[in-house]
Amino acid sequence: MNLRKTIRTSVSCLALALASSTALAADFPERPVNLIVGYKAGGGVDTYARALAKVAQPHLDGQPIVVVNKPGGGGLIGGRFVADQPPTGYSLYLSSAGSMVLRNLVKPQVVSTNDFKMVATIGELTAGVFVPASSPIKTLPELVAKIKESGSKMRWGHTGRGNVWHVAGVGMLNKNELKSKDIPFKGGSAVRSALISSQIDFGIIGAHLGRGFEDDIRLLAVLSDERHPAVPDTETAKELGVAFTKVSSPIIVMAPKRVNDKTVQQLSDAVSKMVNDKEYSAVMTKAGLPVAKLNAAETTTLVENAKVDWKSLVGK
Repeated sequence: MNLRKTIRTSVSCLALALASSTALAADFPERPVNLIVGYKAGGGVDTYARALAKVAQPHLDGQPIVVVNKPGGGGLIGGRFVADQPPTGYSLYLSSAGSMVLRNLVKPQVVSTNDFKMVATIGELTAGVFVPASSPIKTLPELVAKIKESGSKMRWGHTGRGNVWHVAGVGMLNKNELKSKDIPFKGGSAVRSALISSQIDFGIIGAHLGRGFEDDIRLLAVLSDERHPAVPDTETAKELGVAFTKVSSPIIVMAPKRVNDKTVQQLSDAVSKMVNDKEYSAVMTKAGLPVAKLNAAETTTLVENAKVDWKSLVGK
């Protein structure tokens, strides 16, 4: 008899817990949502985050998005922090996902896309090929010819081996059978500074990082099929007939893996509305950063395809 009573009590408690859980999901969100950025304030990913936060409230049942910067480890520290948060949907991660995918293809990291559910893709960072403003090289074909002539003596900068701009650079060099000494730096700003001081002969970083520094560095081309909104007058490698590997970095909102699918879908729908907001587009246009609009399912497919397509680029 006591056993039956215990079972009935347990079933009742379970039903109550499930009902409470359902009610909680239905009421989501009830408080601000934290959006963690694994980089310092002021960079490309941070710009996307703050543009999203600016338009969030009307599309998130009146709740704001709070941007929190947790830099370090090329974004991995912030990612690990979010992956370890309770699966409530109130802690999200905004990532330059290309670097995360590539670094994990080279070697397992402290966090990977497998630790998350994809919420939405809101933008994309594209590689640009830069030289110092004092360089006699004026075009990408001229740079290719100069590298061939130099016999691997030229030095080029990137944001770290295995990162997206390094792989984009390696892809361009390999496609054109070029050799050059690579110099890793901590972040695109550091590469830009090295270009300004002529410590390197050329650099491959986000094309948007040249804005405001046109007197100091020269953008030769973007490694893309389409022109970049930050530099619409700059030709693409495709237009110039220079072979390259298509490597870019989608900007993706992620939720911890254990967040339930219903909450992820609610977040995906809300973020999609934010990205379609005219004010979001205006901020990104002013910043010269491309907008992308992919929902949770489309983003998941994008990431899984990238893992397959980029394996050969990292020697696997």
